[in-house]
Amino acid sequence: MIPMSRLEINVRRLLTRCEFMAKDDQQTDWRLEKFILALDDLVNELQTMPNKPSKDTITEYNRRVEFLKGVVGTAKLSNPVERVAAVQMLSKTPVSSIDTVRPNIATQIHQKTTAKYTKQLRDELFNNDKGLSDDGLRQRFSNTNAHDENLDAILKYNRNIQEKIAENMLSMIGNMKEHALTARTVIKNDIASLDKSEKLTDINTDKLKKESVKLEEHTKSNWRCWVWVMVAFVLVVFFNMVLFMKISKKK
Repeated sequence: MIPMSRLEINVRRLLTRCEFMAKDDQQTDWRLEKFILALDDLVNELQTMPNKPSKDTITEYNRRVEFLKGVVGTAKLSNPVERVAAVQMLSKTPVSSIDTVRPNIATQIHQKTTAKYTKQLRDELFNNDKGLSDDGLRQRFSNTNAHDENLDAILKYNRNIQEKIAENMLSMIGNMKEHALTARTVIKNDIASLDKSEKLTDINTDKLKKESVKLEEHTKSNWRCWVWVMVAFVLVVFFNMVLFMKISKKK
């Protein structure tokens, strides 16, 4: 196991401190945003080191930093409706084996922030006067209208988010279909090339067999010719010897 560098130890310490600060109250402590910016720079520097951690560890650090950025950015919103919608879109970082305390802190931050902004929205929506005067009734009607408008805004925001998600999914499906068609075309071309190569191989094999047969026949025919030539040569020599013996006998 590779030991952690000094920079990674500082990253983990500062990350833990930022999470505890966000858990307490991210609006009262102005240092939290400065710490998160410094933490982002440290994580980027950690990625450029030669003995940097694994890819999964770097990804987890980035997710934790992005989660804290989202919490701080949500706190800067002035409209309670936007805060509630934004905190619902915050994704809690997944549980991993790197830190056993952090997942619990991330869940607590998310739950505490959601409860806080939901309470603020509820207080604003149901902040009616106790009196039964005409002004009180008008205030109640205005609060009811504001409640309906805020609910419409939330529904509209969620509907827009769902439409964007649907568009992204359709785009991803289209890209996957295009890649599948491209891969199918490439595979078909490769199969066609293999078929042509197999046919050429069969043709060349047949030609090679035919040439082998011809060569064998040609070799056999040459061998027979040389046999007959040798037989003829032996007969000529034999007749010459007999003739020479007769001539020598007469003399």
